[in-house]
Amino acid sequence: MKQIFRSMARNRISGTVLAISLLFTLIANANAAHNWTEQIAAFKPMVVNVETSSEVVFETEAKGTSFATGFVVDAERGIIATNRHVTGSSPSYVKINFHDGSFTEARILYYDPTHDFGFYQIDPAEVDFELQAVELGEWSTLSLGDELLLIGNNEKEEYSIKFGTIANLNVNKGDRHSSYIHTTFDRTGGSSGSPVWNTAGEVIAIHARGTDTSSFELPIDYLYDALELMRNKMTIQRGEIGVDLELVSIGEAIKHFNFPVALRKEIGPSKAGTPKVIQIESIVPRTTGETILRASDIIYRINNELIKDDLYTFDAILNQHVGKNVNLDVYRNGENLSLDVPVEDLEAKKVRRFVRFGGAVFHDITPQLRRILFLEADGVYLPHAVAGSSFSRVGLQERNGNSKVVILDINGKQIRNLDDFIEACKTITDGQHTYVVVRDFNLFDSSPTPKSLTVNLKFGPLQEFEWNQEMLDWEERGSE
Repeated sequence: MKQIFRSMARNRISGTVLAISLLFTLIANANAAHNWTEQIAAFKPMVVNVETSSEVVFETEAKGTSFATGFVVDAERGIIATNRHVTGSSPSYVKINFHDGSFTEARILYYDPTHDFGFYQIDPAEVDFELQAVELGEWSTLSLGDELLLIGNNEKEEYSIKFGTIANLNVNKGDRHSSYIHTTFDRTGGSSGSPVWNTAGEVIAIHARGTDTSSFELPIDYLYDALELMRNKMTIQRGEIGVDLELVSIGEAIKHFNFPVALRKEIGPSKAGTPKVIQIESIVPRTTGETILRASDIIYRINNELIKDDLYTFDAILNQHVGKNVNLDVYRNGENLSLDVPVEDLEAKKVRRFVRFGGAVFHDITPQLRRILFLEADGVYLPHAVAGSSFSRVGLQERNGNSKVVILDINGKQIRNLDDFIEACKTITDGQHTYVVVRDFNLFDSSPTPKSLTVNLKFGPLQEFEWNQEMLDWEERGSE
């Protein structure tokens, strides 16, 4: 009798499990209405595996080998898109692996100083098959809940497939002022630079960052704008007024920062969800906005255009006004101010020269470093020194070997920039006792501190390198 009851119970449980299973299957099929099978097969040849190795590093980048993803955006010119944190700004060896197991080398064509994207260039003639470029879509066509596909190299496993949906169309996850699309992809290492497709087969974003449960994708519009300028052989400019921006809800702006209640109606609803406004989070030292703008200012209009939460348009207007002024209509503790701010070009402040001397690398201080370190002083930056070399003693090194040292003085000579540093180094002889004054930003107290050292020129002579845009490579100055 017990066996009969057990059998009946098992049948009831089995039937219940089957019913639940069928219910979940129906729900899953309803939620995943799009069949990606054919598109996945077509898209894979457009995606590449990126392997980079760096020995010389700038700013806060790290030495070593890393793996990421890229995708072809111009087959004729051999242009591959990926993240800026993948290309980096430093000299590197880049290997591009294709879906058929072949590979080729690449060079950095462009990296954006503000937004997380960059381009490699390869020679299409060196590829064993005909390159195919992705079709680029538009951010403005997207809606909350849209289905998306990501093909990348998750955990270095080539061509891993992920499905997701759009959770938010506009969140501020950039280092400065970038709009991102919040999606439901989970991610781990290797997915950086992955293309994100909509159901129409268009790449609408590039994967940039995320967690185990959420991801953030940079809208493809940022890449497209730069790509079109390069295709038309036009100069890329990146407008800079020295602001780190954030998005705050209209309610928070009204309650905490005295933003006028009457303006809530003009701000209106947001396609992304909660209505938000743009607020200045911080000001970067030594930039044009330093003495004009303040943290907590709410930017309401730019050149008389109501800006709302549109970080992309804000950035585009700055790019169009390099070398000119923009007019910002801001609210500062409820007071409306009209401010004219000069716009600089961040492209002109990239690292285009560097020096190797005494086993270390040196370059001019960039706006990115001023932002990260909140650095107002002049000097040159030492990002890395070989262990045991002359300059390895002047600052504390991180576990990856990086330093955060600014050289202010050498043997009593003030160092304002790389030219000053080169001239000072030329006066140093092999084995000469030398002292430098430094600020070490790996220490809690980064006050100027004198350090003594003996420079070994036999294995660390003065070498100056300069970027050659035509060759897409670094050249040693003075060499044949």
